[in-house]
Amino acid sequence: MSKQALTRNPLFPPTQVLGQLKSGQLFYVQATPGNALIICHTHYAEIVGPGAMVGGIVDLDCSRLVPLGKVALTYLESFEQKKDAFFHRQQWLSATQKVVKQGVPLKRASLILVMMERYFGAAITDGLEDELLASLVGVLPSTMELARQYRRSKQQENSGVKVGDNQEETIALESTALESTPPLSPQ
Repeated sequence: MSKQALTRNPLFPPTQVLGQLKSGQLFYVQATPGNALIICHTHYAEIVGPGAMVGGIVDLDCSRLVPLGKVALTYLESFEQKKDAFFHRQQWLSATQKVVKQGVPLKRASLILVMMERYFGAAITDGLEDELLASLVGVLPSTMELARQYRRSKQQENSGVKVGDNQEETIALESTALESTPPLSPQ
């Protein structure tokens, strides 16, 4: 699958979608909860979910789109649709911003993993490149790799049903990520 493909079996060339985004065309993400789109820019990436706006002046430098689950981009037709889609984009940005505000890079990496696993599931999150996830929260790919290793070791450790300080730390980490998770469906 091409790095620029929007779907596994595109009905039109994937470069056409990027071309439309680079020309300033506005769309919204049409998806069910648990599905979203990662928009890769030159130096960072953003995640947007159901109902969120894509395109316009904010995505002129978009270089890649990564669909998470079943996603379609649909044209915005009315002012109300544009307003709602912009609001949903802001919600997704705010959720990610809460993770980015963490001062310690390893904690940011761990929090984005928890947030992604809660919303998209472990299978989809595990399939994403470290570089892609790292660009969501401003950490190095090696930091994301360490966060994945740490998370796996904690999951294996906690599978032994042991209550202690480490489990409390994991619960605190997950509750912080839950606060950062956007609503599961557009409102």
